[in-house]
Amino acid sequence: MQHYLSFIIATLFLISSASSCTQQQRASIAVTPSAYGKVDNIMVIADEYTWTTTIGDTFKNYFEALYPVTPQPEPIYDLRYKTPKQFNEGKVLRTHRAILIMGALDDMNDPASAEIRKAIGPENVEKAKNQPSYRVASHKDRWAEGQTVVYWFAPTREELLKTVSKDYQEVMKQFNKADTDFFIQQIYAPGSNVDATNAIFANFKIDLKIPRDFAIANIDSNSVWLRRETNKTSSNIFMTTLPLADSTALNPENHKRIRNQLTKVYFSTHIEDSYMQIDDRVLPIYYQEMTFDNKTALQARGLWGMVNDFMGGPFVTYMIKDPANNRVIILDGFIHAPGQKKRPEMRKLDMIFSTFSS
Repeated sequence: MQHYLSFIIATLFLISSASSCTQQQRASIAVTPSAYGKVDNIMVIADEYTWTTTIGDTFKNYFEALYPVTPQPEPIYDLRYKTPKQFNEGKVLRTHRAILIMGALDDMNDPASAEIRKAIGPENVEKAKNQPSYRVASHKDRWAEGQTVVYWFAPTREELLKTVSKDYQEVMKQFNKADTDFFIQQIYAPGSNVDATNAIFANFKIDLKIPRDFAIANIDSNSVWLRRETNKTSSNIFMTTLPLADSTALNPENHKRIRNQLTKVYFSTHIEDSYMQIDDRVLPIYYQEMTFDNKTALQARGLWGMVNDFMGGPFVTYMIKDPANNRVIILDGFIHAPGQKKRPEMRKLDMIFSTFSS
């Protein structure tokens, strides 16, 4: 009987212990939701005064600037604004993939500022007062897995306006890094086209990780053309190399001449005498000098069109100087996506090109 009572007491103790686990313990084993939201889409949380005055206007001037270069105007980011009250009442909003919370730390009536003060802590609030360089903080997986929350702050509204004008590129970098990681996972989720990657290396001694849904459309000793076709878009990658010479120096004039020569040979439609050319009659080509795989490069963004046919779209070219191999590498990507947004597909091509090495 005594053993039986001991067993009952022990059982009751275990049941009592299990039922008395704290709320914190229960929360720790709760399933964390996955973040939702598209690439280049930011949910902005700020009070109405911040959003509707010079601070908000300056912010939108940078983040909603036009993406270079698309046939129809498309912003760099799609912004979704919510007041702190809307954000706090809508639990699903807290699981957005990219969230930006803005506020002046001395505003005790602004819930967005309160959220920032809570997130960065008292010591960092003091740091922000004393160090003008400390204006941005970030938090990964704050309310959802795969989420980036960026806090943008200053001691006062006057200082907040200054940091929005001065530090916007730093904030963009935070979101661009998260978008790049997400895009890379998305693009290569189905796997890689190993045969295409190997063929490129065999022909050009260039490493470029090709997604599985891109297929080789044409390959010869001088060039390779890959494409991905869906019922809405055609995404294309073209690569070739040219001898290092004055005629292949990295400048806009050479780029335009070289691209037009190449596309006239390689790209046409079913219409007789059609061929691809740069179309800079309305929008000029956007050029930027840069470093690519530790090599000097010229990036060009513009529009293409078919001569003698009605087709067109955006393109991006990277002319990469490779003195070790006495050559210039041409990486070119272009899309045809009538009626669709062009920015997401162009961003995907940039992500693929980011895997380049030689």
